[in-house]
Amino acid sequence: MGWAWAALRSGVPRWCAQNPSCSSSWVGSIRLIIRSQPYSTAPSPSHGGEEDGDPDEVRQEMLNRWMFRAAQTTFRDYLHATRGLCFTDAKHISERSPVFLGELLDEVKVNKAVTKAADQGEDEARLRSKVKKRVSRALVRLFHRRPVNEFRPFFESIGLRPSECDYLLPQDLTFLADAEMLLESCHALCSYGIARRKIGRIYWNATEVFSLGQGVLASKLEALEGLGFSKASVIKLVISTPTVLVHDPAVELKTFLLWLDDIGIQRDWIGQFLSERVSYNWPKMVQALQSLSDLGFTKDDIGKVVRKNPHLLLEQSGGELHSTVDTMQRVGSGKRELLDLFLNHPNVDSVDVGWNISKGSCFLHDIGISYCDVKKILNSHGWMFGAAPMKATSTILAQLNVGKARLRKIIMEEPCQSMNYTIGSKVSRLPRCKPEPCVKEKREFLRRIGFVEGSEDMEKALKAIRGKGTKLQDRYNKLVEKGLDPKHVAHMVKVAPRILNQKTDALAYKISFLVHVAGYPLSALPAFPRYLEFTVHKSKLKMLVYSWLLERGLAAPQLTLSTVLASSETEFIKAHHVYKVPMGREVWSKLKREGGSFGQEEIRWLRHRCNLDDSRIECMS
Repeated sequence: MGWAWAALRSGVPRWCAQNPSCSSSWVGSIRLIIRSQPYSTAPSPSHGGEEDGDPDEVRQEMLNRWMFRAAQTTFRDYLHATRGLCFTDAKHISERSPVFLGELLDEVKVNKAVTKAADQGEDEARLRSKVKKRVSRALVRLFHRRPVNEFRPFFESIGLRPSECDYLLPQDLTFLADAEMLLESCHALCSYGIARRKIGRIYWNATEVFSLGQGVLASKLEALEGLGFSKASVIKLVISTPTVLVHDPAVELKTFLLWLDDIGIQRDWIGQFLSERVSYNWPKMVQALQSLSDLGFTKDDIGKVVRKNPHLLLEQSGGELHSTVDTMQRVGSGKRELLDLFLNHPNVDSVDVGWNISKGSCFLHDIGISYCDVKKILNSHGWMFGAAPMKATSTILAQLNVGKARLRKIIMEEPCQSMNYTIGSKVSRLPRCKPEPCVKEKREFLRRIGFVEGSEDMEKALKAIRGKGTKLQDRYNKLVEKGLDPKHVAHMVKVAPRILNQKTDALAYKISFLVHVAGYPLSALPAFPRYLEFTVHKSKLKMLVYSWLLERGLAAPQLTLSTVLASSETEFIKAHHVYKVPMGREVWSKLKREGGSFGQEEIRWLRHRCNLDDSRIECMS
């Protein structure tokens, strides 16, 4: 089955798209290749007989399989007995050219005759014999009438795509026997241990290899072994970069091997990392090694880098190495930082280095480090940030359970701590710091407004509120100045201590809006102090819509603040039937879109649509 799937991956659909006449043969051959198990009329032990598919389809697949096998046998015998190819070559070509055989079966048009014979109800053995005879006779007549171009199935059998076969067909030759050097070269490669299905890659990349002369190819293969490679390495080398067989004595490769000798690496060691699917540019790899030497790397350093990161040298023929060095130099890294990156992180990918450094730079900026300090950190520790991507800043802060200020201090003192915050690393919470001086001020402030030392309310408030004691006192005084009783303010802080995190201007604005625009009395605030925690836009949106509904008698009067604000937008719309009220959807969408910022046009709209007087519009603008 391995050769069948190789045929499926050989690009035939593209070729068929260019040659519509062969589409039916391709489909037929694919169906019979996939179902290549011996046919039996007995039901499968794991399935229910005809439940596996349409009986007509099963029969047709059986006939296709028999026809294809008969075509293989007939074509093999034709190549061996009539055309004089050795049996091994004839067998391989006939078994590994399914697309070509599908074309032949389409051309002789035996499908209808075979189907007609199957309809006569004969037993399986006789029917199979009859199918074989019909196909064989039809193909023999075709071969006698018009000899086929043997190069097309040959190219397909050595692994070339059908589209590539058409491109490589010789103009003046039809029979393989006339291309003795081609066959001899293939035999030499096969004898050395190269699989036939991989010879096509060699032919496509270096056709001149197959016209070197009698015995030359075998001697070149032995010469490559003489350079210090094992047989397995030579096979991979020849398949990946067959041009090494063309130049004598592979001068470009020898220069690279001399570099390996200088940096203390055995020649065959590099062979284990070669890939048959990659073509290598040896002069370009020599340039990559030379560039490291120009940067000041010693031969011992270069040897360590290559041992740790052979893919940097082999992928893109040193292009990855160039890219990584350029990226690191752009952020100011020198030889020592590059060496740390190569030796400590052998799996580093040049494509990722730039992206990782960019994410590390964003992380440093996010926690408040200045541009100049970020540049200094990248200059001294660029290799560290390039080695692995950082987690999102919010994720790092949450896992460490710290603020940006503390994390910024940690990174500035010891940038290497950043390595603990890369993707895939486990981050543990940092121990709590000693109480800051401002904590004492907070305690004194809370005691002054009525909190009991050591109580649960005190501890809750200390965790929630931020800022120095003087600022907290200013915010407390602002609430009292707006007309709230000091006892009520103390109660509000116990219920919702985060209200003291608001700036004094924000507190004054929210209270003014509540009283002058929304029409609520100041006494409503102690009952729901969390109103001061909500964003201005969220409060404005719901309270303006509620005010608009109330003026039209479409909402229940005197609803508490918690009823209006505590619900989500969906619950608010549903509870007050906003979308069912005439113009409700328009008013809601307009206010939500403007986000609480109103110009002259919006003021005119509010005046005429919402019937709000100028004083209330002025308060909310």
